[in-house]
Amino acid sequence: MRKSVSPDYAEVKQTVVLEDSEVMGDINLPGDLCLFGKISGNIIAKGKVEVKSGAVVTGNISCGELEIEGLVEGNVETCFLIIEENAVLKGDVQTGKLLVRAVKYDMKRLRLVRK
Repeated sequence: MRKSVSPDYAEVKQTVVLEDSEVMGDINLPGDLCLFGKISGNIIAKGKVEVKSGAVVTGNISCGELEIEGLVEGNVETCFLIIEENAVLKGDVQTGKLLVRAVKYDMKRLRLVRK
C-alpha cells in the first residue's frame, strides 16, 4: 500500500549528533537538531534544536524552538525557549516565549519579543 503525500507536505528532517561526536564549525539546518555531543560553532536551524543533558554548545543558536538540558555558552535567538532543570545557559537571549524549569542560569540580557 502506497501512501499519498500532498504537495504541501514538508517533511521535517532531524539531524542527530551523538554523544561521542564533536563538531567544529557552524551548522545550518533546514529542519531539527537533536544534540547529545558537542558543537563548537554557531547553529542555525529552521526547526527545533534540543541540547540534551551532557551536550555542549559553544556558539550562538538561532532556531524556531530551543530546548536546553545541557550547556549553551552563546547568544540565543528563538521563538520559544525551554530551559530544563539542569540546564546551563550563558549568553544573551531573545525569544517570544520562555519556560524556565532550571535552578541556575546566567542570562546577561533577556529580550522578549512578539514573534
